[in-house]
Amino acid sequence: MRKIGVITSGAHAERFHRYLESRGIQNRIDEQSGNWEVWVYDEEKIPDAKQELADFQSSPDAKQYSVAPPPRPAATPVVKTAPRRPISRGSDRPAVTTIILMLMIVVTLGTDFGENQERTSALLFSPPAHNRDWTPILQGEYWRLITPIFLHMSIIHILFNGYMFWMLGGVIEQVKGSRTLLMLVLSIGVLSNIVQFLTAGGQFGGMSGVVYGLFGYIWMRARFLPEDGFYMPREIVIQLVVWAFICLMLDQIANGAHFGGLIVGMAIGAFPRLWRRSIS
Repeated sequence: MRKIGVITSGAHAERFHRYLESRGIQNRIDEQSGNWEVWVYDEEKIPDAKQELADFQSSPDAKQYSVAPPPRPAATPVVKTAPRRPISRGSDRPAVTTIILMLMIVVTLGTDFGENQERTSALLFSPPAHNRDWTPILQGEYWRLITPIFLHMSIIHILFNGYMFWMLGGVIEQVKGSRTLLMLVLSIGVLSNIVQFLTAGGQFGGMSGVVYGLFGYIWMRARFLPEDGFYMPREIVIQLVVWAFICLMLDQIANGAHFGGLIVGMAIGAFPRLWRRSIS
């Protein structure tokens, strides 16, 4: 879904919305500060929609734009599409989001930001004595596959990851439910941890891989399955992608987890659309 332009009149926005729908271009109208933003769902129809908007704005009262509204109850809003879920504000956060955030805080404080070597070692993907060794996991310590996501080594580390998880995880849980969020955290967490272990060993911690995975999931859903109601502002896409590449130039950063999580999240998010295309 992408914004194609702004209309300054509510009546004209309603008129253009109905016209686009009659042309088979699914769209939504959002009021923002006295203007009406026009959003189009199908990426392939964006060029046509932009041209239609340019033509409309040159003569909005032309007869061709007089399309009768479909029958609906008087209380039905202008746009009947799924509401956008912005990646930002929100008051009531779902349970799984809150529980995972609490686990991050408890584990980080309980390990004294990684300074308590005994407790930290028990939660790392592999302890220092087995840095690139699967032996502890193969011997039954399966919790190590996921527990590194709860470890954080500084205040800034946990504040950034906690804040981003609070936003992204909360939106996913509100839209898709607690089970979906839990399965995403587990699958992205385990796979991003494995990528980081294979690229740099088992001495790492942080929710960053999961955060990038959730970001990738919402990004792909917003792009390929707009009916879900997800919305990913372009500025957040730019910020997180730029930050991921900046991290490549920094030491002691789990870049394998970042990019592993991002790829896993994007794959899960885009899979339904890709599957439909493969069988159509």
